[in-house]
Amino acid sequence: MKVLGRVVLALVTAMILAVFYPPLGHTDYAGTWGDGTYGVSLGRGFGSRVTRVESGSPAQRAGVRPGDRVVMKPFSPEPLFLAFPRVGERGTFLLEHPDGTQFRVSLVAVPVPRFTNADRISGVLAIVPATIFLGIAFALVFLRPSVMTWSFFGYAAGYFSTGPSFEYFHSLLAPGAFTVLAYVLTVVFGNFSVLLLLPFIIRFPDDRLSGFRRSLERGAWCAIALAFAAYSWQWYVLWRTGTEPFTALFNTWIPLASFGAATFLLAKKYGYAEPQTRQRFAFLIIGLVVSFIAYALYFVPGVPFRVAQIVGYGVVIMPLCVAYAVLRHRVLDVNFVLNRALAYGVLSVLVIAFVSLLDWFFSRIVSEQHLAIVAELGVTIAIGFLLDRINKLVERVVETVFFRKRRAAEHYVRRAAQALPYATDERAVNEGLVDVPVEAFHLAGAALYRLSADRSRFEGAATSANTTLAPAGFERNDLLVRMLQADEERVWLEDLRAHLDAENSRIYVLAVPITVRHELVSFVLYGAHRNGAQLDPEEVELLEELAREASRAYDHIEAVRTRERFAALTMQPSRGTA
Repeated sequence: MKVLGRVVLALVTAMILAVFYPPLGHTDYAGTWGDGTYGVSLGRGFGSRVTRVESGSPAQRAGVRPGDRVVMKPFSPEPLFLAFPRVGERGTFLLEHPDGTQFRVSLVAVPVPRFTNADRISGVLAIVPATIFLGIAFALVFLRPSVMTWSFFGYAAGYFSTGPSFEYFHSLLAPGAFTVLAYVLTVVFGNFSVLLLLPFIIRFPDDRLSGFRRSLERGAWCAIALAFAAYSWQWYVLWRTGTEPFTALFNTWIPLASFGAATFLLAKKYGYAEPQTRQRFAFLIIGLVVSFIAYALYFVPGVPFRVAQIVGYGVVIMPLCVAYAVLRHRVLDVNFVLNRALAYGVLSVLVIAFVSLLDWFFSRIVSEQHLAIVAELGVTIAIGFLLDRINKLVERVVETVFFRKRRAAEHYVRRAAQALPYATDERAVNEGLVDVPVEAFHLAGAALYRLSADRSRFEGAATSANTTLAPAGFERNDLLVRMLQADEERVWLEDLRAHLDAENSRIYVLAVPITVRHELVSFVLYGAHRNGAQLDPEEVELLEELAREASRAYDHIEAVRTRERFAALTMQPSRGTA
């Protein structure tokens, strides 16, 4: 099921990239179409009513006036052909004056005045927040597909501006294909996607439902289903008649109500949370609320679009806070495994993909300006050096921001492991195996078991200071003991829960063997992290390194004891001597 979820995720993400990224360079950060114009602006939602005519434009010279309406067939992209042509494109349109008089005009598109390469670059930069949002949402769903992470992904996908895609694809696709795309852009990726924030917040941060939250989520999904039907109906009316019904309700009040409900739910969660939980994600809640406010400005009447666009960059605070919480504090979906290599991979892929896009974009500008091929080669080489610098920057940021304390803990455990072979007392070895990793990695507990003198069973030898709870001991024929003997490798306890009592099975998750000359002489049970997060591969590797050094320490201690016994025997006087 997880593999199928990841395949679906890859397909959906590929579709999103195919829809939202080709228009880059055709619009500026405010969504102004830069490929050509007849000098006409239409109503919001790509309606059919003319709202503005540029002075001296082809449309003005042809007699088009504000208030005129495009006469079109149902589900026709005719208004888009009028509003967003490409330079040199010829179009013939039937319009109607407010008094009902119809007239036909033939227009030739001219370049958009004052639309420069700087405007094209700003259009590329405008998609950065949405790219970060999508990348982090993709990583969460890939790691642990669930209702919570998929809701977060749907909300993230809805942050992309749909206008450039409408403008770019209307003249490239067949009418039927464009109608399908228009439905997806208007309904699925439109204002409706804000409602997917609600199931995410209801399940946040542990993706669990109990009591009232279960009923609340059912209510949220019912509201989402009704809203989907309502937005579908609005799209039908818009694309059939060119007029958008109940504009304020669909474009303002439903999204703002969703943000308000999400903020209220977060406040209630914080109010009822335990003190230690508040400390762990208080900063995350603040980041989410700031992000909601930044996004909500798009829907507040009277706020200029350019202002909303600039302030809207604050939306990126939400995915960054979520990523930081997962990497550093593990407050979100604490059951999946996340390590440093994955953090490098996700961040590097996102950054390199974006810089590669810039490389393509700048190369295109150089080609269009008919500059020398040497200049184009220089741009490509410069981008290549930039990628190397970015890779080093990503590594430094990940280490400094997310893993500084973790690196210090690993260094501490590794030095403790290297010191184990110099121990001359088993109590020192026990401390290195039990207390050191528990303290460094903040584990729930650890328990050490040692082969008894008669070699018939493994008896408890030590437990960590933070818990004295541990199984009493294990017989030589216990399944766990036999598995450790057979493979001389770690054993995850998930499949052996029946062999531990319920109380211990909630604490311990991993058994690590300690062998001396292929004989199992000891093993350690380790718990998960105190916040419920699972051990990750790097931590397990260090625990195994501790076990290897402990085996050397046991061997060394046994050798010392053997020499001492031999020395004691050789120093005893012979029988029968005076």
